[in-house]
Amino acid sequence: MPELPEVETVARGVARHVTGCRIASVVLGRGDIVHGEGVPVCAFLRGRRIERVGRRGKQIHIELGGGRTLVVHLGMTGRLIAVDRDTPVETHTHLRIGFDRRRVEMRFIDPRRFGGLWLLVTPPTAANWIGRRLPPVGVDALTISFKEFRDAIARRRQIKALMLDQRPIGGIGNIYADESLHRAGVHPLTRADRLDTAGVRRLWRCVRRVLEQAVEAGGSSISDYRTADNEPGHFQVRHRVYQRAGRPCPKCRTPIEHLTAAGRSTFICPKCQPSGR
Repeated sequence: MPELPEVETVARGVARHVTGCRIASVVLGRGDIVHGEGVPVCAFLRGRRIERVGRRGKQIHIELGGGRTLVVHLGMTGRLIAVDRDTPVETHTHLRIGFDRRRVEMRFIDPRRFGGLWLLVTPPTAANWIGRRLPPVGVDALTISFKEFRDAIARRRQIKALMLDQRPIGGIGNIYADESLHRAGVHPLTRADRLDTAGVRRLWRCVRRVLEQAVEAGGSSISDYRTADNEPGHFQVRHRVYQRAGRPCPKCRTPIEHLTAAGRSTFICPKCQPSGR
């Protein structure tokens, strides 16, 4: 699933192509991917100017002005790309948006349909809501302060499970939880409230550093992920533990091990991340 660095990369790329453009055409391939305000997608979008494209956790927020926002969640296999309008349309392209006097077309593609589109208005009108609710998002992991991070993880839960829960901290997923925990020397099954102040500060710094580096590299292309320009990211070549079971730890050369934490495949160095049990 695309995580914070991938979603940030896509949001920046889309913003570069379509900010300030006015929507001229909307083609919806599947109605069941649309949630939120119970109004037709074409009526919601057509004629609106894209004021801003940003990110909240793992969500892309496309602000249209007039209190309207199109939210895109990429899910497991979703892509949001900006391509020339004559580019052949891929299978599983569910939404196409064209613009006045521009050849660029924005497309949402999602083979497995775990992602989706949300139509939001401010103030919300809950009576007209259809479909799924947007998942809650906590303080953003890319900008979170040390105090906010310390308060968010001061809980009686395993640290990796807490990092994957988007409610206290938004944006971290399986890849960057493993990479951050390895760099911080923290075992994923460690109970979060048992980390001392130095350990919390070290993990906070590692989370920020890993995410910043991943954004600079355009994210990690493990399977389906592509940037807004339909190009792969490059941070996967810098992974230290994720999906590297049996290979040597780049720090101590101990073989990376695979285990399950928070119900997810997890990769650790047993020497750099002792369990403490």
